[in-house]
Amino acid sequence: MSYTAVREFTPYDGKDTVLEARLKRAVGAMGNHGANSMLFKVIIGDRAGDYEIYNWYETVGAGARAMKGFMTDPEMMAVNAERAADPVAEMHGPWVGRVIHNNTKGDARMVSVHRDYAVSRGDVPKMMELVPELQTITDDLNAELGVGVPLFAENHQMMRVVYRFKDLEHWGDSVDKIANDTNFASLVEKANTIGALTQSRVLMKLS
Repeated sequence: MSYTAVREFTPYDGKDTVLEARLKRAVGAMGNHGANSMLFKVIIGDRAGDYEIYNWYETVGAGARAMKGFMTDPEMMAVNAERAADPVAEMHGPWVGRVIHNNTKGDARMVSVHRDYAVSRGDVPKMMELVPELQTITDDLNAELGVGVPLFAENHQMMRVVYRFKDLEHWGDSVDKIANDTNFASLVEKANTIGALTQSRVLMKLS
C-alpha cells in the first residue's frame, strides 16, 4: 500500500505559462525532501486545461516529514510568495488518497487516464473483485493499472481507476483495441452495477 497527495490547479486565462513554470519549481523542491513528485496537465475530458501535482509516499509518516521539509524550502517559499503577490490559478487540495492496487512496468509512462467512480465504502471490495480480470486486459495492452480511494478528502465516495501509457499513440491504439473487447465491456457493465462512473480525463506528464 502507498499514498498519494494531490494538488489541483485551474489556471486563469492566459496564465498557463507562468503557472507551469512555478509548478515545475515546486515539484523540484518537493522532490528534494523525499516526495516522488510529478506534474501533469489534463489534456482531455473533465477539467481539461488544469494542472495537477502528485506526490507519492510509502507511508503517511514519510509524507508528513516530506511536507514539513518542503514547506520551509527556500524555493517553495519563493513560489508561495509569488503566488500570494500575483495569483495565476485557483488551487484545490492537497487531498490524500490510499493506493490499494498498483501495477507498474518500470519504464517511463507519459500519459495517464483517470476514471472516477462513485462507490460506497461498503462496495469497494466488490469493485476490487473485478481488478484481476482488468489487470489481465491491461497487461495485454502493456498498460499499467492502479486503483485508489480517498483517505483525507472532500469526497469519500470516489474510487479512481488509473491507466498509464507510454505516450499518446500507445493510449490511442489501446483505446482502439478495447473498443470492441467483449471482456472489457463486460467488466464495465459489472462496475456500473456496483458504482457509477462520474468523471474521466486524460493527463500528460510534464515533469
